[in-house]
Amino acid sequence: MRSSPNASSLTGEILVVDDTPANLTMLRQMLSARGYNVQVCRTGEVAIKSATLMQPDLILLDIRMPDLDGYDVCRWLKTHPETAEIPVIFISVLETTEEKVAAFRVGGADYVTKPFQAEEVIARVEHQLLVRRQKAQLELEIRERELTEVSLTKSRSLLASVLNSTLDSVCALQAVRNQDEIIIDFEWLLANAVAANAADTSPEAIIGQRLLELMPQYAAVGLFDDLVRVVETGKILNRELCYESDTLCGWFQAIAIKLDDGVTLTFRDITARKQMELALKASNVELQQQANLDGLTQVANRRRFDEYLQETWTYCLNHQRPLSLILGDVDRFKDFNDTYGHQTGDVCLQKVAQTLRGLVQYPDDLVARYGGEEFAIVLPQTEAAGAIRVARRLRDAIRQIILYPEAEGDPTSVTISLGVSSLTPLSSLTPAALIEAADRALYRAKSEGRDRACWQLVRSLS
Repeated sequence: MRSSPNASSLTGEILVVDDTPANLTMLRQMLSARGYNVQVCRTGEVAIKSATLMQPDLILLDIRMPDLDGYDVCRWLKTHPETAEIPVIFISVLETTEEKVAAFRVGGADYVTKPFQAEEVIARVEHQLLVRRQKAQLELEIRERELTEVSLTKSRSLLASVLNSTLDSVCALQAVRNQDEIIIDFEWLLANAVAANAADTSPEAIIGQRLLELMPQYAAVGLFDDLVRVVETGKILNRELCYESDTLCGWFQAIAIKLDDGVTLTFRDITARKQMELALKASNVELQQQANLDGLTQVANRRRFDEYLQETWTYCLNHQRPLSLILGDVDRFKDFNDTYGHQTGDVCLQKVAQTLRGLVQYPDDLVARYGGEEFAIVLPQTEAAGAIRVARRLRDAIRQIILYPEAEGDPTSVTISLGVSSLTPLSSLTPAALIEAADRALYRAKSEGRDRACWQLVRSLS
């Protein structure tokens, strides 16, 4: 039965059985106006079939009908398990005490006489639905209580086994409540030697003592509040914490399970495991960073560029934010390499990469080595005008790089050509369109004399 918190607005499935069409129409309109889902039928045989199939929350049943009368229908319903719990309100023109008594004897829950009074019908319907709802809730609570009792029995048995075999700290605590039923502390019911030793006492002496009096640090690290939540919600606590004191330092795993109006609490020393996990995590982070870096220039490599451009494209597409890309190519780098050698060329690329990374400082911006002497700068949430300004700053900064290929040689300056493209991503395009536009802009910068930044519109596939 579907219901809302207010009894006056209960909803449900109602089956109305009456051989008079006018009565069916009146009752359907009356009940539908109150939010009920109403089904009607005119014979007892159909009523039995309908009740079996639809399992309504309530049946309004006429007594006088041509085939099976209401008494026979109700008697059948109450003798079959699938319909026995459905409340039946008899509706009839019969007003004698004998008729009403007969209705209740066959299992009727209530009796309404014709002609109907709308408010009376509604009140009786809502009362029966509320009674059924409360009965269902009570049955549910009983089942839950039975399950809880079974769980508690198993927990006690498990706790006894653990206490006798484990080297972990294990104890059982009972909630201590004030006059407002608020938990203000816990009292030890039992503890193994490890748990008692942590409190500087013995398993026998600890029983009956208060948790926060012996171990106030439980409140300081938030464990007391955690235990209160376990009691109030029934949810298992599984928490790792780092604890330091004058005599103890390490990582511990705390597991708490609700037990009656208290908890069972297990502490396990996981210091060695945690140290290994932290070392492995640091190693993985370092390996991931190395996998994403270009070995020569120490900026992002091409693989990371491809991944990041796709990620930022998806974000900007979903949020309709602009995205810009700058492709830069060191001018006449092949001639530079041929003249001064690859080692000097490597130094040149390193200085260019450091300069680019130093100027592109927003956390979401990415500088990557695109390939050879080419670099790429991804600028999320940046429009064309802003990207062009960035490109021009990069060009001016690269001009300041001065290399001395030989100790006695003349200083050599470095320049770079840059291509810029910008758009707000469309579902009809891919990141390749942004790269293609930036590449065409870069080609134009090279063609127009190098050492400059050019912008290119992204071509739409449509």
